[in-house]
Amino acid sequence: MALKAPVHQFTETQSIRITPRDFLYVSNILSAARLATVPFIFYTIYSEQWVFAIVCGGLAVITDVLDGFFARRLGQHSELGYILDPVADKLAISAGIFALVLSKSTFPLWALFIIATRDILIVLGNVVLAYKAKMITRSNLWGKCTSFFLSIAVMFYLLRPIVPRLPNNIEFYSLCLALVFVGISTVSYAHHMFRVLENQRQQ
Repeated sequence: MALKAPVHQFTETQSIRITPRDFLYVSNILSAARLATVPFIFYTIYSEQWVFAIVCGGLAVITDVLDGFFARRLGQHSELGYILDPVADKLAISAGIFALVLSKSTFPLWALFIIATRDILIVLGNVVLAYKAKMITRSNLWGKCTSFFLSIAVMFYLLRPIVPRLPNNIEFYSLCLALVFVGISTVSYAHHMFRVLENQRQQ
């Protein structure tokens, strides 16, 4: 696998090569398992089965932590993982947020639009990079922080109906913190992508 040197905590690959062995990596199996939780996360939240929703969300968070751990510990880095991990993160979080908006929770619709806009812009940016520069961009530190704090915010919204004595508005404050990282990560990705495209144009 030919990798370019990391630029500001990003990693790109000049070719997209997925081999059958990649599907047997523990890290990729865990990412695939996280993908499998997406419909369950959506259904349990939409149907307001809060305890089961927390269990499904917890499994998604655990697999997210473990797939990164095993990828580093076992040296199981692959283009499949670079694609599968962020896709699984975005779908799991998006499913939870969309279901919260559709349910009777107090999750604000405007926050969903902000998060969805950020994800759409990142996906479109990666499509442009893949087409023009033949590169895949991994999640950087800001992207990982965004996923983490969004997961925490979603968990607080899930806990509110079954633990009403939570501190007042803790779910909203945790969401506001997550949205700060949404903004920072969007700027970080945009800055990096424009730099890559500019370097590509000058070559």
